[in-house]
Amino acid sequence: MKSLFKIYRRYIFSAAWIAGTVILVNLLALFGVSAYFHSQSRNSPARGTRLRVTQAAQMLEQNPDGTVRMSEEGTACLDSSGAEFAFLLNDAGDVIWDWRLPDEIPTHFSLGEVASFSRWYLKDYPVRVWNCDAGLLVIGEPKFTAAKYSVEFSRDSIRNVPYFLLALVGANILLVLILAVLSGYRLYASLRPVASGIDGLSSGRKVLVPEHGLVGDLGRKLNQAARMLEQQRWNLEKRDTARTEWISGVSHDIRTPLSMVMGYADNLENDAELPEEARKQAGIIKEQSLKIKTLIEDLNLTSKLEYQMQPLRMEKYVPAALLRSVAVSCLNGGLEEGYELEADIGEELEGLVLAGDVRLMTRALHNLIGNSIRHNTGCRILLSGRLVQQGPVPLCRIGVKDDGNGIPQEIRDILEEKPAMGGTGAAEGGKSLAGQPGNPSGRPHIMGLRIVKQIINAHGGRMEFSGDGREVILLLPVTGTLDTEKKKEKKKWWEILWYGENRIKTLEKN
Repeated sequence: MKSLFKIYRRYIFSAAWIAGTVILVNLLALFGVSAYFHSQSRNSPARGTRLRVTQAAQMLEQNPDGTVRMSEEGTACLDSSGAEFAFLLNDAGDVIWDWRLPDEIPTHFSLGEVASFSRWYLKDYPVRVWNCDAGLLVIGEPKFTAAKYSVEFSRDSIRNVPYFLLALVGANILLVLILAVLSGYRLYASLRPVASGIDGLSSGRKVLVPEHGLVGDLGRKLNQAARMLEQQRWNLEKRDTARTEWISGVSHDIRTPLSMVMGYADNLENDAELPEEARKQAGIIKEQSLKIKTLIEDLNLTSKLEYQMQPLRMEKYVPAALLRSVAVSCLNGGLEEGYELEADIGEELEGLVLAGDVRLMTRALHNLIGNSIRHNTGCRILLSGRLVQQGPVPLCRIGVKDDGNGIPQEIRDILEEKPAMGGTGAAEGGKSLAGQPGNPSGRPHIMGLRIVKQIINAHGGRMEFSGDGREVILLLPVTGTLDTEKKKEKKKWWEILWYGENRIKTLEKN
């Protein structure tokens, strides 16, 4: 779900950036339009009239008889400025001078009429007025060339205009952000079921995403993929179950006739009336039957371990004692001539405690020792145990090493799940293994090593190999020490009296 919040956050930032850009562009456009109208007003004839009205007033001349006239230069100024007409009023409201005065314009005005046209229009003519020594100069412009509006503001309002503009911009930004958050939440709400469905696919849960809304098509495809994966998972589970049941059934069916073969072979081998050659052949039959029985047991065990159907009987054990018991068991069982077995156990292992299935761990160590014996004509086997520190977790390192041929690289690659070098010969039993002791066919017999790896993985550890392939290394997590286990077992009298011994054991297991 973190990815959804990241998309949501990016969506809001993008929307805010777009909103800021839009507001900036709007402000630039407003300033551009204002500049355009200002330039248009400056280049218009009306502006020329406004600029030259003072000049025209200065060019009025008074005759000796008291009349007023406009100089030729003033008349040319009015004509060049685009004025439609002009006239001069005295204090009584009478026209005492005029220039191109239309017939619809009266020659006398009352005080109210003067106040009206000076503020608005005179017969639909926009006019400009200027009070000079000779009287009130009125200059008219052509109709429909200017628009006059009366706008008044208080001085406080003018002072607060910048704050009003900032408040307007802030309100616009806040509105855009609110819209962006709401739109982003809608996108987040639409993607949340899809993200939950993807999480369900990764964890193997059943997925059913709504197939409507903004991401309806995506939800439909996700449901189709979930159904396909569910069908594939069901087919795989069915196949694995059938495989495990088949192996278990075959093992059970073979066990009885194989036991009969081994029993009859043992009787024939011990029958003194039979020739020596026949008794040897009976011994070979019993030996090979025992190998078949062991192989079937290994096949059944690896199948259960692979599909986690083998229950682990977990208990606390001391690895040093386990290594010694395995070494003693192998030596008491008798080693063929040419084979030696030694145990090298570090002192630090004496006080360590591991948790696991002792029976399976013993089986794993016997498999490793038997592997060294089977694949070498004679060798020295070293069973070692050490405490190593890899990161914050201490590990118990158990090694089985021999001085024989070593495990081939092809088999190590298969067990470490590495791609085979030089084609598929290793995986299919390449020729590079032919002629080795115990493996005349050249096919990699890895059943025993595979079981060892599965047992170690089931205990939370891992299996590794040395560079030359002569040592198999088992790394297992350490559970604790003998001292801590003894402290757990030694309870105070009042704890036993209060909780009871059985209750204490139950709490410790939990």
